[in-house]
Amino acid sequence: MEDLEKFYDSYVDKVYKYFYINCFERSIAEDLTSQTFVAFIDKSKDLKIDDNKKYLYAIMRNMWMNYLRIKYKESLESIESIGDFEIFAETTIKDYESKSIKDRALGFIKCLPEKQCQVAKMRLIDEMTIREIAKKLGKNTGYVKTTQGRAIRNLKKMLEGPELGGSL
Repeated sequence: MEDLEKFYDSYVDKVYKYFYINCFERSIAEDLTSQTFVAFIDKSKDLKIDDNKKYLYAIMRNMWMNYLRIKYKESLESIESIGDFEIFAETTIKDYESKSIKDRALGFIKCLPEKQCQVAKMRLIDEMTIREIAKKLGKNTGYVKTTQGRAIRNLKKMLEGPELGGSL
């Protein structure tokens, strides 16, 4: 039992990070992480597993594919063609962690509410001024500043919220 706890402690952050980076939703990432470890524990009781780490990544891959199948109701040949999911998952996490805060935030913009997304894109991607945005949207600068402030708060929550450096 103690070995299982150490194993869990060693990999829970990586599993969670992978799911969060791919779905940008804390609750979904937490659910998939929990389901992955529950499946791992259930299966490890019945099977003799030579490499726990590889087996965990295989379960992770299957959980992610099942989630996407349900979400998109289509086949996922591109994910199924991944040879070594462990390397793929760890590379995904490393790529995310190597990005600047701005690049990470740009990935989250699409998760913002529509109006915040629109203003954030104009401000951060198109690098428009508040006045230019207000003119283009036909709104006053107060609206743009308020919407931008909300977008920034939400982006900060998304960047900090998943506790990508901490544990569940």
